[in-house]
Amino acid sequence: MKKTLTGLAFAVALLVGASAAVAGQSCCVKAKAAGKECDHKCCVDAHKAKKLCEKCQKDASNCCDKAIAAAKECSHPCCKDAAKEHKICEKCNKPDEKKEK
Repeated sequence: MKKTLTGLAFAVALLVGASAAVAGQSCCVKAKAAGKECDHKCCVDAHKAKKLCEKCQKDASNCCDKAIAAAKECSHPCCKDAAKEHKICEKCNKPDEKKEK
């Protein structure tokens, strides 16, 4: 019984860790920094409708995800500078470990 509970606790910890990774920089922002468009079907469909993807950008409150959904470039100077270098603006798109709680 004790081993079962330990295994269950470990599985829950893995799931929580995986969901926290999704809450950071979205796949759309990462693709944009690489000079591409996100090719996830859910994102493509949402962006055609000029909306955020409910699956991949559900916690997105950053300027870059909103601009991508509106089919625009982000207007923040820090984001423009990062995009020129094919990087993600970490000021506006904080990695998971740097996000404030």
